[in-house]
Amino acid sequence: MTMIAERVADGVHRCGSERVNWYLVEAADGLTVVDTGFPAHWDQFVDRLETIGYDVTDVDACLLTHPHPDHAGFAERLRREARVSVWLHEDDAAHARGDADVSLRKGVVRLWRPGFATYAVEFVRSGGLSVPPLRAFRTVTDGETLDVPGSPRVIHTPGHSEGHVAYHFPDHDALFCGDELVTTDFVADRGHRPQLLAEWFNPDHDRAYESLSRLESIGEVLLLPGHGEPWHGDTETAVELAREREKRK
Repeated sequence: MTMIAERVADGVHRCGSERVNWYLVEAADGLTVVDTGFPAHWDQFVDRLETIGYDVTDVDACLLTHPHPDHAGFAERLRREARVSVWLHEDDAAHARGDADVSLRKGVVRLWRPGFATYAVEFVRSGGLSVPPLRAFRTVTDGETLDVPGSPRVIHTPGHSEGHVAYHFPDHDALFCGDELVTTDFVADRGHRPQLLAEWFNPDHDRAYESLSRLESIGEVLLLPGHGEPWHGDTETAVELAREREKRK
């Protein structure tokens, strides 16, 4: 699998693989990680930190958009080994602790879709079936500005998960939107512009659609999704593109 580690804006680094993104944010007051990919991405994490002049002990905070295996992969290791505070929405707390049952039945019946087999192999080989639960974390609420490097604002965008959130870093003009908005659906193969994930990836697709409105008025940003390339533009345009795509389905 091809790994990616690149600077996409001043102080913002995109890392992960062709299909899964996580990010490092350098701010004047420290270093924040947004999502943590798969467990197997740990070595890449350490290498990237060294490349930009840090080590694991320099990380101040880890923010999760949601605790799915391809977003929370090395979060517990980071918390345990570097004593980093991990943050996520309270509605995803049970999932993060490993107490929630997440059904894969909707996905299993559509394994034939383009791209899924390749991703499934990556999922297994990268430790997606053995992500350790979080033993401790802090919870965020909608509208809160976090006291972590970059001072991101929390935007609750439920649908893909109950507690899914986006993080807006105003000083970086960056919006980390997790799986609420992606720029490529690696399974359905539906282009490279802002869009919702395929319906069978969202436990509550209607709610994910409704959550788009929560991003609409942010303005000009670098949109940094959990899957796909970064996209630069106005969030109103991004939301409009996603809605138009849904109407054509």
